[in-house]
Amino acid sequence: MVKKSSGRTINVDEILEGTERSTKVEKEIPLTLDLGSLIACDLTAVNPVELNQKKEQYLEKITRDNTQILFNALFNLPTGYVDKMKCVQLPKPTTRLPREKPIPKPKAPTKWEAFAKKKGIQKKKKGRMVWDDIAKEWRPRHGYKRIGSDKEQNWVVEIPDNATDPYKDYIAEREDKKKEKSAKNELQRLQNIARANPQTKARSEELSQTVKQAHLATASLGRFTDTVANEKKAKAKGKHQKFAPVTGNTTAEKDQSLKLINKITSKTVTVDKAKAADMELGNVAKRKRKDDDMKKSGRRSKAGTKPQAKHFDKKKGKVTGPAKKKIKR
Repeated sequence: MVKKSSGRTINVDEILEGTERSTKVEKEIPLTLDLGSLIACDLTAVNPVELNQKKEQYLEKITRDNTQILFNALFNLPTGYVDKMKCVQLPKPTTRLPREKPIPKPKAPTKWEAFAKKKGIQKKKKGRMVWDDIAKEWRPRHGYKRIGSDKEQNWVVEIPDNATDPYKDYIAEREDKKKEKSAKNELQRLQNIARANPQTKARSEELSQTVKQAHLATASLGRFTDTVANEKKAKAKGKHQKFAPVTGNTTAEKDQSLKLINKITSKTVTVDKAKAADMELGNVAKRKRKDDDMKKSGRRSKAGTKPQAKHFDKKKGKVTGPAKKKIKR
């Protein structure tokens, strides 16, 4: 049983078991079939008399016949087995459906990809695990607990024979080279991004600004970010605070001091009425908000209130509450 949106219930079993239904359906105008997209287009004219008299039955009949023709065409296609299931090999679609967005353009090759293609270098996939002779176990090539990452294995560095300074810190030099290599890879990545965009040309200033933005995108705002040896420091943009010179020409400082003295000693006082009005309105609004908060919380404001004494105990002649006792002198 199938219930349609109009509220009418359709018995599918009765439709399938009907004597008028057959797998052989003939049409005055053959259907236009696109088996690749599972589309069937019926160009036969609609009978207006049957459509007005029995609209639902007429549309169901046309839909059933067209679906039967589509399935008959699908059963005539070559078949095959996929995971022990019989499947039909669909042809390529012939109907051109519109796209929401244009076809993405292929990405421009990087500098290394272009060089490898020119030299005929093929990329070989390396295994993830590598045998560590010192630890006597398999370890990842990269990442956590990778080969050669233990400090126990790298606690000593052999000094080369041609070393001029025997007291040089080769462990720190190795760490510096590692950081410099990481910074160089980041710079090359940004250069590949700039090269892949054909609309804008990667200039030196724009590239340095991009590198600066990448450096500032850290938690320390680039304070501990490594830089390449020959990398130029990008100029910081924005407003900078300027200070008057301590030595040299003191005319500007003298004029500024005289202007301040004249302003203090002058009898006429210049008042900015608009600014004063804005300040007063702000203070009034602030006091009003404070009073409203006090009313909501059920507390009294400290300003303009007097401490109220509690009731007197007439029997004992004592005063309870914050009222002070009289002191006899």
